[in-house]
Amino acid sequence: MNGNTRCLDRRQCLRALSALSPLSALSALTPVRAAPAAARPRVLRFTFSRRRDDPRTQWLIAVYREALAALGVTFEFLDLPAGRAPLAIESGDADGELGRTWGYGQLYPSLVRVPEPNNTVEFAVYAAGDAGLTEFPGWPAVRSNALDCEHRRGILELAALLEREVAPRHVSTVATIEQGIRRLQLKRTALYFDVREAVDDYLSFGDASAELRAGVAPRLLKVVESTTGHAYLHRRHEAIVPALSETLRAMKRQGTVARYREEALQRFLTARGR
Repeated sequence: MNGNTRCLDRRQCLRALSALSPLSALSALTPVRAAPAAARPRVLRFTFSRRRDDPRTQWLIAVYREALAALGVTFEFLDLPAGRAPLAIESGDADGELGRTWGYGQLYPSLVRVPEPNNTVEFAVYAAGDAGLTEFPGWPAVRSNALDCEHRRGILELAALLEREVAPRHVSTVATIEQGIRRLQLKRTALYFDVREAVDDYLSFGDASAELRAGVAPRLLKVVESTTGHAYLHRRHEAIVPALSETLRAMKRQGTVARYREEALQRFLTARGR
């Protein structure tokens, strides 16, 4: 990338991914209550919204494989498009998702949220780096200036936020981060809303196009909302959720979750020759 959109170096990448999941202070690992044997499935199959080789996916695979092993359950990962995951879970081909926002269950009442979060999720607004905006002007100014707003499809919280604050004729959607940033660069929209961590990852080690790399980097204006990311299981596995949540909490205290996150990123950067 050029000076405007260059990849972060190894240390910066580590900081970027570390920011995804603030952890509790380390302490001794405490015993975890096992789920009743009758309530434990033999295997649980999970999907995730990112591809298998993404470092964030590899991190969560490592975490949940160990957490489920502690409960006597085998973990399997299914590499499916994000949009197919709910159908696969309903049909029984999959059992849950590794990471969705806190409000995701409102869309799918058949899913049960694991209470212990994976990470903090921040929803941010961006402008083109050369557009003159250095901070978010506020919703009244967005409306009075008829600023066109765009967000990535499938993010419930952002869709609801923009529906509340902006007239429908000034709201549009894109399928990918690449499209959202390119449309900012081309001045086809004024403000782009997305998950901050996803944009950071994409600019740090995503496969951005040559056109995006040649353009001016987007400017982060403000975090407009925040929530948490959680694993979800179908209600047929509800009985194991409390023990799984407690196991994750213990792994955080032990430092295992943080270690797996950094190891996943190091492997990814090494494979990329960085």
